[in-house]
Amino acid sequence: MTRKSKLMRRGGRDKNFVGVAQKLFSVLEALSQQPKSGVPLDEVTQITGMAKTTVFRLLYSMVKLGYVDQDPVTNLYSLSGRFFELGTNALPYQRLTVIAKPLMQTLLLTFGESVNLAVPLNGLAIYIMVLESPKAHRVAATVGEFSYFHSTSVGKSIAAYLSAEEKEEAILRHGMPPMTQSTITSRSALEEELEKVRREGVAVDNEENAPGIICVGGPIFASKGRPIAALSISGPSIRISQNLPAIKKAVRETVQKISMLLGYNPSHEGPPAEVENTELRSTPAEQNISS
Repeated sequence: MTRKSKLMRRGGRDKNFVGVAQKLFSVLEALSQQPKSGVPLDEVTQITGMAKTTVFRLLYSMVKLGYVDQDPVTNLYSLSGRFFELGTNALPYQRLTVIAKPLMQTLLLTFGESVNLAVPLNGLAIYIMVLESPKAHRVAATVGEFSYFHSTSVGKSIAAYLSAEEKEEAILRHGMPPMTQSTITSRSALEEELEKVRREGVAVDNEENAPGIICVGGPIFASKGRPIAALSISGPSIRISQNLPAIKKAVRETVQKISMLLGYNPSHEGPPAEVENTELRSTPAEQNISS
């Protein structure tokens, strides 16, 4: 029973409790259920159980303040990058960012391309730190931005070490939308790709998430041998492809170093999560996802 419920049963009221705060966080929780695709007003209203006019005013206010985005075409609402920036330093990944940043800076200086750090959240990868390339023509993620597991190097790096159940849940929740003509949309092809990630220790997004962009990523483990994050280098295809072997080697060595600094010792750990080549189970309702 909550503190508020106990007070209500005694017939009392908590004078320090601000009701609008409860309403505000109810809306934020509703938006967090679909961080990638966005949520319509009616669905937020249904989830929160509040009046539609109240929900609209709260969303309108948060959009004006920059903590919620509204798509001008679909009118769907989603949490903005600014919202996630609020909690970046307070996340349990604070030690991760402190350790990773100087190594990310080394990669930036070595290759001159953007370096990104992402963590898993609700079946997606969310970027928590980005070091942008100084070049005029550059590619970089945005802090707070989400990426799919199947189409990005950070996503593949994380998904490769998740259990079959966790991967299935992510696909059920977000699907495998074709971001480009090169995107993997077949479950069997994805599992083959993830096996390659486990074998090589790095993942490559070869124009699979956006045309003309290649990203090379690798998984980061902590003491329990679970993929808590992934690091990637991203840039225009023409530049990355010319230096791909060296970038893959550098990313592999960097994520291994970060993992060790976080306490991961592969010689003392069992295989992280699921490393065997187990295909994702499919159901008749999901077969239309496969190509």
